Amino acid sequence: MQKERLNQTWSFWKDGHEDQKKAVVLPHDAMILEDRSPDCPNGTATGFLPGGKYFYETDLFGKPEWAGQRVMLEFEGVYMNASVLLSGEAVGGRLYGYSNFFVDLTGKLKIGEDNRLLVIADNSACPNSRWYSGSGIYRPVNLWVGPQDGIEPESVKISTVSIVPAVIRIQAPKPVAVTVEGVSGEGTDFTMTIPDARLWSAETPNLYTAHVKRGEDSEEIRFGIRTLAWDAKKGFQVNGETVKLRGGCVHHDHGILGAAAWDKAETRRAKTLKDLGYNAIRYSHNPAGKNFLDVCDELGLYVIDESFDQWKVPQSACDYALHFDAEWQKDVESMVSKDFNHPCVMMYCVGNEITDTGLPFGGAICKGICAKFKSLDPTRPTMIAINSMLSTLAAMKAKQAAEKKAEGENVGSKEVNDIVALLPKIMASITPDSLEAIIHDCVEAVDIVGYNYGHNLYEGTHEKFPERVILSSETFPARMGTNWDKVLQNDYVIGDFHWTAWDYLGEAGVGLPVYGTSKAPFSKSYPAFTANCGSVDLTGLPESAAMYTAILWGAYDKPYIGVRPVNHSGEEYALGNWRMTDSVPNWTWPGCEGRTAQIEVFSPGAEVELLQDGESLGRKPLDHCKAAFETTYRPGTLTAIAYDANGIELSRCERKSAGEAVKLAVLPEERRIHAGEIVYIPVHLTDAEGRRNMSAEKRVTVHVAGVGELLALGSACPITEEKYQNESFTSYQGRVLAVVRSFGEPGTIRITAEAEGLQSDCAEIAVF
Repeated sequence: MQKERLNQTWSFWKDGHEDQKKAVVLPHDAMILEDRSPDCPNGTATGFLPGGKYFYETDLFGKPEWAGQRVMLEFEGVYMNASVLLSGEAVGGRLYGYSNFFVDLTGKLKIGEDNRLLVIADNSACPNSRWYSGSGIYRPVNLWVGPQDGIEPESVKISTVSIVPAVIRIQAPKPVAVTVEGVSGEGTDFTMTIPDARLWSAETPNLYTAHVKRGEDSEEIRFGIRTLAWDAKKGFQVNGETVKLRGGCVHHDHGILGAAAWDKAETRRAKTLKDLGYNAIRYSHNPAGKNFLDVCDELGLYVIDESFDQWKVPQSACDYALHFDAEWQKDVESMVSKDFNHPCVMMYCVGNEITDTGLPFGGAICKGICAKFKSLDPTRPTMIAINSMLSTLAAMKAKQAAEKKAEGENVGSKEVNDIVALLPKIMASITPDSLEAIIHDCVEAVDIVGYNYGHNLYEGTHEKFPERVILSSETFPARMGTNWDKVLQNDYVIGDFHWTAWDYLGEAGVGLPVYGTSKAPFSKSYPAFTANCGSVDLTGLPESAAMYTAILWGAYDKPYIGVRPVNHSGEEYALGNWRMTDSVPNWTWPGCEGRTAQIEVFSPGAEVELLQDGESLGRKPLDHCKAAFETTYRPGTLTAIAYDANGIELSRCERKSAGEAVKLAVLPEERRIHAGEIVYIPVHLTDAEGRRNMSAEKRVTVHVAGVGELLALGSACPITEEKYQNESFTSYQGRVLAVVRSFGEPGTIRITAEAEGLQSDCAEIAVF
């Protein structure tokens, strides 16, 4: 069957507002368009944005050549409870907001006429997520057309049998003929030997195309040749070689675009992380989209694809737990079907921080999910992400409830009077033995056990279960250095994934620095919007934490200078567990002359020296690639010099103070794009020499002319009441980011940025 995107010419409206229909292009996020409110039922989880019920409508013309053909629609993601109607007749849908699903229109289309297609996304039952979910048709929609007895989408599966020689296995429900670089085979289950095969890995992401035919139908399937293996002695192996996973977790939203999963947005995120030294991504905590997996195949990134954030016990009042029993099997089927031919997918996570793991029935559920994954795909391992505290707390609460019930008391909110007060006691009480007594049945069902924030459990667990393969599935960023030691020093610990690789909307303020106090709540009050805990900020700019891991992993070979906010010098402060540092790459602090500046230097080598205006502030040994310095702030230049163990200079970097911001700089990330694509355009407030002034903030207005339109404009500011859909936005750290969509025609897009008191700037982008 042949596929084409069905993303243009949709009408959109919110329930009860049909008179406000507007034209939209998919992918589309309806939640990001809503008004934020401090009393929103979703609260901090979605950044105080509400859910709702939304309608998408388009005309699907029944082409004459479709008569007698198989016609299907594919929805890569609709959040949530999607219903699809054709000319008023219900033809399909899916409850889970992250599942890829198909709707069969065969025999239901009127040929030679327009057929009214209506998609309803009902995200009105809230709260149903612990993070920003978005609403609506946020991933692409595809139209598939082909012969009735042809090749159905995702029906042909390709796996690697061996690499010496390279043998692949083809499985299909109906006989097919397959050709790969001159090698052919046919049948429903057969193997093919590929001579001189180029293997796929994160370092060598070689891809092949299988040309598949069945009668008059044909399809091209991209795949990679690679094997996976795992054990406690050799760790995680790709093509027979042990790989240490340099990982980070990501949520699915794209910042100022909301949840809308544009191809370019997925490519940009994957490429940025790859360039920063990541070789693995944990997609948290739901199945990834196809276009993200496509780019990970191309660039070489290992992906942990994750199924659920809850099983039977809910994490929020209206979440997937209400439907788990009825829905989980088909959602696992959809996930495996989507992932099977993607070489980047290296393991399936059956659940994240699941409360059920601390309850008696959790083991049976885990075994059932793992068995389902294995029946569909025996080539990949299963994994579970355990939060020891949540599992232990669930077991404690269950025990307390059982005791109260036995005593005839009502069980309610008083079963644990003050959870927060109990947490230190709970954490101190958890040992490998006590945790294993609770979760053993669950972790015995999976191939790899992921521990979230469980670094203190690795050694004791390994002594008790020496064959267990352990993954550091979620790490506090402040522990990235010492956790990486555990990965390198222990074969049975296969990798480390910190929270989080990229900032995201919702879970508002979990990493937001708070000044004037040493204590701060987990999440912050309105108008906090972003989590503010990303190694890369909301606009795609690497923060200090991203540069630290890049140096730690050997992906960046120069020192990096970060400066703690000099305007808060001497104050108490709280970062929380989900932020490594509040330092920024800035030596411009007007009005702070004479105050103490605390400076962090991350560096390769054995020692690092810091110079201020050419005068040495000392030379210090590096501890896990870190060293700290203090000086009195004055505008000028900081220089960091890295030395090896023999005192030989390796590299150096400078951090110069910026002059007064006098102009804007429009800096498109691309100058030529295809029609229909989006393009990212940072706008910086700069001094006369073009240096960004991170201390000068202005409200920046962006105008777009030509064959494009402004899709979003915003900054990385974690606390804001501004909307990303306006043409003006206040800069943050001297920067805003515009996203422009090109129309479906060639030409030129002209972007102009203006701000009061600054010289404006413009740039042109060619569209072809």
